[in-house]
Amino acid sequence: MKITLILCALAANALAATPILVRVTPKTLADLQARDPMIRLVKPVEGQVKVARPDNQSIIKDSTILHDGKNWTLVPNGAVVFMPAALKTRVNTKPVGNLLSWQDFLIQNRAWVTTNEVTFEQAAGTEALPADRVLSWTKQDKIVIAVHQRGPISVRVSAETAATTLTLR
Repeated sequence: MKITLILCALAANALAATPILVRVTPKTLADLQARDPMIRLVKPVEGQVKVARPDNQSIIKDSTILHDGKNWTLVPNGAVVFMPAALKTRVNTKPVGNLLSWQDFLIQNRAWVTTNEVTFEQAAGTEALPADRVLSWTKQDKIVIAVHQRGPISVRVSAETAATTLTLR
């Protein structure tokens, strides 16, 4: 009984015809668009102002470039919260090599780049960065990038933090 059912199922699949696909011609496409207003292609009105990107805006200008000589990445301006003098040559120079995502760049350059998790209040500058954490950055010879949920974020430095950081550099 089972064998008969299996053979019938296989025979039905073998005898089934393959569906024929009809090519869409420009005329049929125009007919479809005329019948259904949701799929009409909208052409811009003549004389309508097109949206353009301002000339003075650039992701490169609004970012800090970190590079290791072979690869580079972008972090927002203000994300570098501590930079030892020995590593200043690796920041904001002409990018050379391949552009990497932040995560890939961080993985490859953990020897000289580290992160510091900040809250939104700290990033906005309404809450100061903890002084003990700022002091610990001087003990390591690494560039410190502010991150929120593992992504780089700009930090508006409060007056107290700025004074502490400037005295450490």
